[in-house]
Amino acid sequence: MSAAQKLKRGLPAGLRRRLGALRRRLRAMPVRTHVQKQELLEDPALGGRERELLRAVEARVFFNDGMYAGDGAHYFRVGLDALRLVEGALASSGLKEVRRVLDLPCGGGRVLRFLAVRFPRAEFVACDLQRDMADFCAQQFGARAAYSKDDLGGLSFAAPFDLVWCGSLATHLDAAGIRALLRLFRRSLAPGGLAVFTTHGERVVRRMLAGEFDYAIAKERIPSIVGSYRETGYGFTNYPDVSAYGVAPDAGYGVSLTSPDWVRAEAARVGGLREVFFEPHGWDDHQDVFGFVSQD
Repeated sequence: MSAAQKLKRGLPAGLRRRLGALRRRLRAMPVRTHVQKQELLEDPALGGRERELLRAVEARVFFNDGMYAGDGAHYFRVGLDALRLVEGALASSGLKEVRRVLDLPCGGGRVLRFLAVRFPRAEFVACDLQRDMADFCAQQFGARAAYSKDDLGGLSFAAPFDLVWCGSLATHLDAAGIRALLRLFRRSLAPGGLAVFTTHGERVVRRMLAGEFDYAIAKERIPSIVGSYRETGYGFTNYPDVSAYGVAPDAGYGVSLTSPDWVRAEAARVGGLREVFFEPHGWDDHQDVFGFVSQD
């Protein structure tokens, strides 16, 4: 442990939280994120359409957005990549018009900012367990804020959606939670509407086993979760302290591993959903991406 880490641990918890919030605010200052966006715009690897979209999006980043760790180039690239996947799924879906869009969980709008530019006439709902995230997206991107629930079975919306983007939620849910999420898609989509969502598959398993990343779970739990995944197509373990993620202590919230076949079987049990798109480790060369349309 470094001297700085020892000093940090020696501070009172309240002071640590205040200093942490101050550090995040300084890191996400608009002048800094604007410069980071401009630097990415100069990357010759960007295509013309990507540059056009990036130029149009808001550079402001919510200081409490856990997906922003100071690397603006990566933050904006991941948002662009999500839009690429949505476009691919839309092309396979047959959906002609996008009028209502749900981003769940919206976080600080890493993807929503791009969706808002791509579909300027659409109505957006930004939904998250963390109310400050949803409120930021409402204020910054013109979305309507909605607050999610630990139990997705109790979550409903006033009108159906043509498009749902659900990045990195199924990746944290247990089997019951993933089933509830699929049922939420079914009841929340308009007929022919499209849900695009991500899961942890083989690429994540390989990263775990190689020791590249522990996904914030206890390292001794990795053989168990991977073993279950290899045997059944599904593995899950809770985070050591789920309260740190704003969920109830008894919520099934941690890290899930799901094979494509397992996801497809669960979707078939829910019914009313038809797969139109799949790209393994498609999002940020990391998470698997599915697209399902409502048949109801």
